[in-house]
Amino acid sequence: MKIYVARQPIFTAQKKIFGYELLFRAGFENAFPDVEGDIATARVLTNTFFTFELKEILGGKPGLINFTRDLIIKKIPLFFPKDHIIIEVLENIEPEPEIINALKEFKHKGFRIALDDFIYDKKFNQMIALSAMIKFDLMATPLSTLAPVLESDIIRSNHLTLLAEKVETHQEFEQAKQMGFGLFQGYFFSKPEILSKQDISANQITKFKLISEVGKSEMNLALIEDLIKMDVSVSFKLLKFINSSYFRRRNSVDTIKDAIMILGEDELKKFICVVVVSDLNPAKPNELIRTSITRARLCELCGSHLKTGFSIEKLFTIGLFSAMDAIMDMEMKDILATIDLSERLKDALLGRNQTFQKLLGLVTTIARGNWDQKVFKLIDNTRLMTRLPEYYADAVKMSDAFFTTDTSG
Repeated sequence: MKIYVARQPIFTAQKKIFGYELLFRAGFENAFPDVEGDIATARVLTNTFFTFELKEILGGKPGLINFTRDLIIKKIPLFFPKDHIIIEVLENIEPEPEIINALKEFKHKGFRIALDDFIYDKKFNQMIALSAMIKFDLMATPLSTLAPVLESDIIRSNHLTLLAEKVETHQEFEQAKQMGFGLFQGYFFSKPEILSKQDISANQITKFKLISEVGKSEMNLALIEDLIKMDVSVSFKLLKFINSSYFRRRNSVDTIKDAIMILGEDELKKFICVVVVSDLNPAKPNELIRTSITRARLCELCGSHLKTGFSIEKLFTIGLFSAMDAIMDMEMKDILATIDLSERLKDALLGRNQTFQKLLGLVTTIARGNWDQKVFKLIDNTRLMTRLPEYYADAVKMSDAFFTTDTSG
């Protein structure tokens, strides 16, 4: 059975990572893998789950997983490690005796339970009492309608964690915080908070000069080494990256020069670009940088199968910079005015290149786990389609390698 997995971040009110919702799909169909038959199928699902290396895909954070009525009744969650998952009960599950009994057993054995896409009805009171978390879909139940529910005795008395799902804007994020939500899921973090005309700082200009240096056709490695040594942040991140599990090295690398030689020119270019992006706005959540790196790696890997007109190195750069406006809270055109990139790359970042937009649409779809969207029908490449799970896992692993010593999210 071929299983596809994607993860969506869940943030605290401080924009730190609380955990991830794990989205599983069978093939490219927007449905949970069919386990209605023999319970042995659940073992296949569990074994497949662990091939993704739980620690790597979750980074030590809890994973929220949707479970259908049949999966709950068959007690499939018990196959998973209770310390690493939160059981999401789908919104269409009724509080029938079999369900209540299963949830009681899960809670007794130390599992945390979340009610997904919740719409209140008093018939759910028993399920609420067994839960640790309630998720509200802000598309289905806007914040303006939720005050009576959030202030009700049943919600307050059970000390529930409230999770706002599909938070698309910072205004929604701030309003939800004020209403008592403690966790947040959505793409509000990947959009600019305030588009401004603010000046780019001297430190940021220096970072861009480093990008320009590694972007030259003939790189001056000695000069680049000196530039890296002068920047403590870049030096630290280079050594952390080269010694991360991504490279699986037996012996540690202790010097900037050795790290540069081991990486090689192509990988060094990618590293410099990633570090620059991650340092441009320290106030932004690391998950936005992870998203940018994941997107860049997927653009590179998927682009190797497609005729885009760009080299895979350039696809990495474009993919990485495609979220630059959200990172810097500026218009993309104003950012690009300060970066020494070719006009073709700038056109791609400004949405003027349809080939790259098609690839970016594919990459975004993969990361969000929406396997059934039309973009897949536009990619007529069987080899690429079969390798997408492998590529996504590699991209996630690479993005996490830049944060191996950071557990704050």
